[in-house]
Amino acid sequence: MSKVYNRLVHGASPTMIKVLNIIQKVAATDANVLITGENGTGKELVALEIHNRSNRAGELMISVDMGSIPETLFESELFGHVRGAFTDAREDRKGKFELASGGTLFLDEIGNLSLHSQSKLLKVLQSRKIVRVGSNKETLVDIRLICATNRDLSKMVSEGRFREDLLYRINTIIIEVPPLRDRVDDIPILANHFLKIYCEKYSKDAIRFNTHTLEKLSNYSWPGNVRELQHSIEKAVIMSESGVLLPSDFEFKPALKSSPHQELTLEEMERKMILESLKRHGNNLSVVAARLGISRQTLYNKLRKIDRDLL
Repeated sequence: MSKVYNRLVHGASPTMIKVLNIIQKVAATDANVLITGENGTGKELVALEIHNRSNRAGELMISVDMGSIPETLFESELFGHVRGAFTDAREDRKGKFELASGGTLFLDEIGNLSLHSQSKLLKVLQSRKIVRVGSNKETLVDIRLICATNRDLSKMVSEGRFREDLLYRINTIIIEVPPLRDRVDDIPILANHFLKIYCEKYSKDAIRFNTHTLEKLSNYSWPGNVRELQHSIEKAVIMSESGVLLPSDFEFKPALKSSPHQELTLEEMERKMILESLKRHGNNLSVVAARLGISRQTLYNKLRKIDRDLL
């Protein structure tokens, strides 16, 4: 497990220990993995750790940001094309599936795919065969699939925005990466890790944190998660003129304070409604689902997101 701590986690909070245990169990398999979590939590690092611990570690892990691929280029980017397939196709080109064959294909932000693209992706995942744009020849691909998203795909399924059969295809194993605010004990460890990295990068003499500085970092909510912490420490190291980072070296936007008249978000309203209904009907999921006008499975999925301890 030290390999993971050296490169990925740098912490020992219960939530991250749970993530590490799942990584350790699934890495040696070829099971499809869906990684969920907020932006900046390190979902791609989790994918990389799974790849590096797998039997495919000697091959490539190809990462694809699904949100950055235009609809018109989806097939060309993922499945490749042959010369003359379209105006700018001046030569044969392998797509991401072929490039990742033998290794791992990491599809980030998969929740951004249109239904049309989802259908094309599902067909390839079922057959493990691709056809380059402009060709009729099928090519077998051997990939280990890992996907990631910051969206609630179960909710998108219930809203008709994500294919249920595709969700079942990609989520054999689900790994939920916790936000930094839920792993406060790891903040000083992560902070010192990044401090060491940037002192070396910018040729700074050994710099340390003031005790009150670490307290300030630990008390901040970090809406940008680990990525925000990393960037904040990089900036502090660059601007530092002494061997100690003080609380004043870190300026954060104050969190909005709640008030009795503050409007709730739709997600907060939904959570409140579900919890109140559960209390009213004695945690009877069938009754609550009927009252809310949703299926029992949809209710169960929502409860998993709200609080796993309620189940």
